[in-house]
Amino acid sequence: VKFIEQNYGDMLDVPSTAKSPMQMFATVAKDIWAKEKGLKRNEVTSVAIMPCIAKKYEASRPEFSRGLNYDVDYVITTRELIKIFQDSGIDLKELEDEEIDQILGEYTGAGVIFGRTGGVIESALRTAHENMTGEQIDNVEFHSLRGFDGFRSCDVEVGDIKLRIGVAHGLEEAGKMLDKIRSGEEFFHAIEI
Repeated sequence: VKFIEQNYGDMLDVPSTAKSPMQMFATVAKDIWAKEKGLKRNEVTSVAIMPCIAKKYEASRPEFSRGLNYDVDYVITTRELIKIFQDSGIDLKELEDEEIDQILGEYTGAGVIFGRTGGVIESALRTAHENMTGEQIDNVEFHSLRGFDGFRSCDVEVGDIKLRIGVAHGLEEAGKMLDKIRSGEEFFHAIEI
């Protein structure tokens, strides 16, 4: 969002008005789960482990806080977590599997792909398709656009609706994608950066 605010001020209608999955989870944890457990919002600490350093800035945005109590208190990048494990001598391959804590109820398999570029939009497509048709999508295939390694697209049908989806990996590719949208060379119903 900050990238679009700073570089594409005429396209502020492009980003979703929904919070990111990181922000949604933190809000639910602090506002719903905490209340169910008899805790105050400021008695819960939310730590997010994310692949992108931009999530640190996102967590610090004033619209995601109530005074000094932010929805997400700390963001650790996956690289930082790997370094912590290495420095602590923790080898994940040596750890035994455990059941996932289901403190907020069951989870879906769609959440597994959130951590990779295009994962959020793919899981949204899969969920929308299944909710609208009662059937699962076999495969969502993104194709690289000619000349853009980090910029992919797909055409997918969700029920009777045909959608064109774009995914950009990294801000350089996002800029190229937004330039093409701005110029009218490309059109997407939804994009993920």
